[in-house]
Amino acid sequence: MRLWGEHPMRVRMLASLALAVTMLIVSCSTTSSVDLSRKKDSAHDLIELLTLAEKGDSQAQYDVGLIYTNGWGVAQDHASAAQWFRRAAEGGNAEAQFNLGIMYYKGMGVDRDYVQAARWFTVAAEFGYVKAQSNIAFMHSKGLGVDQDYVQAEKWYRRAGLQGDLESQKRLGDIYYHGTGLIQDPEEAAHWYLKAAAQGSADAQANLGDMYYRGVGVKKDPLEAIKWYKAASLQGNAHAQGCLGNIYLNGEGVPQDFSEAATWFRMAAEQGNSQAQGFLGYFYDHGLGTPQDFVEAARWYRLAADHGDAIIQFNLGLMYATGKGVPQDYEEAARWFRKSAEQGYDKALYNLGILYSKGTGVPRDFLQAYLCFQLAADQGIQDAMVYLDVMARRMTPDQIAEAKEMAKALKEATSTAN
Repeated sequence: MRLWGEHPMRVRMLASLALAVTMLIVSCSTTSSVDLSRKKDSAHDLIELLTLAEKGDSQAQYDVGLIYTNGWGVAQDHASAAQWFRRAAEGGNAEAQFNLGIMYYKGMGVDRDYVQAARWFTVAAEFGYVKAQSNIAFMHSKGLGVDQDYVQAEKWYRRAGLQGDLESQKRLGDIYYHGTGLIQDPEEAAHWYLKAAAQGSADAQANLGDMYYRGVGVKKDPLEAIKWYKAASLQGNAHAQGCLGNIYLNGEGVPQDFSEAATWFRMAAEQGNSQAQGFLGYFYDHGLGTPQDFVEAARWYRLAADHGDAIIQFNLGLMYATGKGVPQDYEEAARWFRKSAEQGYDKALYNLGILYSKGTGVPRDFLQAYLCFQLAADQGIQDAMVYLDVMARRMTPDQIAEAKEMAKALKEATSTAN
């Protein structure tokens, strides 16, 4: 049985910028006019502050809210904290307005209410409170408590970014890179990513590396890309680590170095980066930058294959078919070839056709074999043409016609999906 051999790994990781979708509401501020963390004096502080707070001192009201929020010298009581934050907020204290917004957003001491959260973030933001500006920008971007409005989101992120807020600078970069609700502007994206990157944002550093690597929004510069990828990688950014592996693999701006590539791919792979896992599997499979180890190759291939990469699935299927690094298992080989073939990968289609034609790892089925060979032949696999003739001699004209119709329908469905 002659299976199609392993396909060389693609030697370029696609640089991509992923806009984070996790909630980035900044938590309560803990700035106070007094040292509220002193355990032995906190009860005394509270008595003094309550006296001032009852007289309408907004800073004291805010400080009392902090004491109840954090349980400093008293039982933690979010409901009481919210009441005091409200009194301070209504007196114009921006930090209290911000914290009251947090409590409404999280449902701490009050019922969760995004409308009220947005209201108080907006009030604090208008006073120039940077954390509130960042939070109300996020709520506008997601339509939480306010209408979704990317123009408003950009406005508030910009105000916070101009005050040096790192996360707002990074998000402005995301907005302009993707054109989220606005006109796409890679140069403006690079401007804001650079500001966030200079403050140490690993995501912004990685994204800036992508832009220099591809020449998007900035002049293409492999050395500058390497600089920012390394800065992000040293902070544990898996995407940047994988991109560095790719750069050393291809020798772009640096001498080609498989050992260095393997080092960076391993760092990314251990964090779950599926592309890096696939490359690391290939490196172990072929002894590139690391001693050849089929068991390790199969382990990393399997981790990457579970993320759906067709070539990796094919390579893993081949290892099961040949017994490299794993016990030989044609059923398992067929399973991985099928997963790859379902994505249209030509060599997987060919090998699955072989297994169907022989009844190895799958029930013998000439119609399925013919279908696989037809789809592989349509993509230029010459050996598949030979097997089509072999299968045709073992099938009825009706079976051949049915297989061709199935192949046509699959190609049309794939074309429509794309």
